[in-house]
Amino acid sequence: MLLLASLSTFAPTARGQSPLPGGLPGAWIETNAFLQRVTNDFGDWSGVYLRGVKPGVRDTYYAEVLALEAFGQRGVQGGVTHRHDWSGSVFHAVGATVGSGAAILPQARVDGTLGVRFGNRKQWQATAGGSYVKSVTALYDVAGTSSLAWYAPRALLLETGVRFNVSRPGDIQSHRLFGVAVLTPSPRRSVSLRASGGTEGWQIISSTTTLQRFASQEYSLSWREKVSGPWALTMQGDVYRNPFYARSGVTIGVARYW
Repeated sequence: MLLLASLSTFAPTARGQSPLPGGLPGAWIETNAFLQRVTNDFGDWSGVYLRGVKPGVRDTYYAEVLALEAFGQRGVQGGVTHRHDWSGSVFHAVGATVGSGAAILPQARVDGTLGVRFGNRKQWQATAGGSYVKSVTALYDVAGTSSLAWYAPRALLLETGVRFNVSRPGDIQSHRLFGVAVLTPSPRRSVSLRASGGTEGWQIISSTTTLQRFASQEYSLSWREKVSGPWALTMQGDVYRNPFYARSGVTIGVARYW
C-alpha cells in the first residue's frame, strides 16, 4: 500500500456527509499544517494541505493539494473528486490524484465508489468501490473497498469498513479494517475518532528502499470548533506504528464556510 493513502480524501464516504460546524450550508475550504515525529532515524514528517468542497443539489466537487516532506524527500500531489447523487438513495463518486514524481507519493491514483442509503430515515449507508494506485516505480496497487455507516440518534455517526489490496508485481495480498465515530454534541463542535489496522503489501520510503509485507495500526482523534461566524478551527492527533518505525504528531488548521 502506498504511503499516505490514509491522507487521501478523494473518495468521500459517510464522513463527508456529516453536518458542518454551525449547520452552515454551502461550500467550504480549509488549510492545515502538520508535524509528525518518526522514530528509528527514518526522518520526521511535515507538510501543509488545502482542501475545498463545492456542493450542489446533485453534484458535489472536492479538491485537495498536499505538500509533504517525509523520509528526507519532498513532494506535492493534487486531486479532484466528483460525486453525483442519482436520487435520495443512490450516489457515486469518482476521483483522480497525481503526484509530482517524488517516491513518497503516488504518481497517479484513481478511486471509484458506489453508495446506497436505506432505512426509514435513510440512516444507513453502504458503499463499495475500487482503487488503482501507481507508484513512480514499477509497483502498483489494485484494491476493493466496502463500508457501512449508521447515522445514529444524538448526532452520532458510526462507520466501519474494509479494504482488500493486491500489490504487483508479486501479487502481494493485504487487507485493512477501519472504524470511525463522529459525535456532534452541538452546532458549534464535532469530535471524531478513527482507528485502522491490518497489513500492508509495501511502502516506498526512498527511490532505493521499500518496506514489504508488514502489519501496522493507526489511530487519530480530531476536534472541530466554530469560533466566529463562518470560521472554524481544527486540530488532530495521529499515531501510527509498524515493525520498522512509529509516527506521531498533530495537525492544526482553519476552515471557512459559505
